[in-house]
Amino acid sequence: MEHEKLVRKYKDELVSVYSIAGKNHDPSGIKRYAISTRFTRDFMNFPEIVNIDFTRNMNRGISAALTGINHLEHLSMIDSRSVNVYNILRGALNFQVPSALNRAFGYKWHSSSYISSQRVLKEGKFEISDDYYRKFIVPDNATIYSADIVASGNSLDNALKYLDAYMQTHNASIKNFVFFTIGCIEASRIMKKWHKHFKKNYPDYDRTILCYLEGRFNLAGEDTPVHNCKPDTDLLRNYKLGALLTPEYEFSQFEKLIIALEACVIYDGGKKGFEPVNHIKEIQGFWEKQLIYAEKKDMSLWDEYNLRFPLDHYFKDIAEFKDGSFGRLKEKKSAYWEGLTEDEYRKLYGRFKLIWGSKRIERAKESGSFAHECRKKIKYLSSLHKKLS
Repeated sequence: MEHEKLVRKYKDELVSVYSIAGKNHDPSGIKRYAISTRFTRDFMNFPEIVNIDFTRNMNRGISAALTGINHLEHLSMIDSRSVNVYNILRGALNFQVPSALNRAFGYKWHSSSYISSQRVLKEGKFEISDDYYRKFIVPDNATIYSADIVASGNSLDNALKYLDAYMQTHNASIKNFVFFTIGCIEASRIMKKWHKHFKKNYPDYDRTILCYLEGRFNLAGEDTPVHNCKPDTDLLRNYKLGALLTPEYEFSQFEKLIIALEACVIYDGGKKGFEPVNHIKEIQGFWEKQLIYAEKKDMSLWDEYNLRFPLDHYFKDIAEFKDGSFGRLKEKKSAYWEGLTEDEYRKLYGRFKLIWGSKRIERAKESGSFAHECRKKIKYLSSLHKKLS
């Protein structure tokens, strides 16, 4: 089976840009990228980065991403007076796109539009509510930037539906649409649908550019073989379930063992940005559920880790715990990554071995070892919550 893969297109000290390629890719369709920056890796790996620290890192990350994608798409050449930032409230406010455009391209004449959109679960399906607030001033022949966390994709689809209706009503046209997301395959499916619609209805429509931050994650479902996950909400790192991570993001998973064990790569972005105390409570609630599960099932740390972030690419035979090598890692990862140097694979394998040496693996395989990690995390979150209260 041929996988979609990340093909490196640009890299410097701030940003790496990959195109998403595969045998089913339509060259006349949307342009899909995965972009990695130090700033986005930080707040996605450490959920305790909240509020102003979160939005500041996001601003720097989007700015770096814009600078990187500009080497491929030359977006800075577009007149800022034709640029509109479409904010899907409230999540899009975290992305700080208007400020990032100024930081990256020096824009100062771009406008902003707003729509509120809140999804609610009704009879087992997500529907949109609270979408009554709308403030639009979109120029003709507009290049539109937008950003949001995409799980089920309902809010994005609803926002694009309204945007299209607005432009049609005002006899105005769309030239380009650029979307940044921490999200899953649903973002791609929705943007492909609207790309076709925009091409059909706006004669001068040029490009749809979809930029995934740190990779395209997989969305938890009812049948996802991971405990304590929220279907149609949690974004997971498991490549076996469809996640396609940037090499830099995968490297960062080995900074601390706990990173890959988190419930979601971002949790609730709205709470993270605007309700930091409730965000920390939510994370603690997840780990308390994990402790109950760990004790009940006598779960090993090794088994839980590999459910969320499988490590088989790092072994010659993981079932037999036969050591791999950076060469073997390169061979296995070539189905998912293209354009990396041999030295990068060597460093990635070395980073993995720092976290998962033979002694740690031996301890992690012991029954009940996962509960110990849960208790440590809960203790840390409890102390953090006291400081925030």
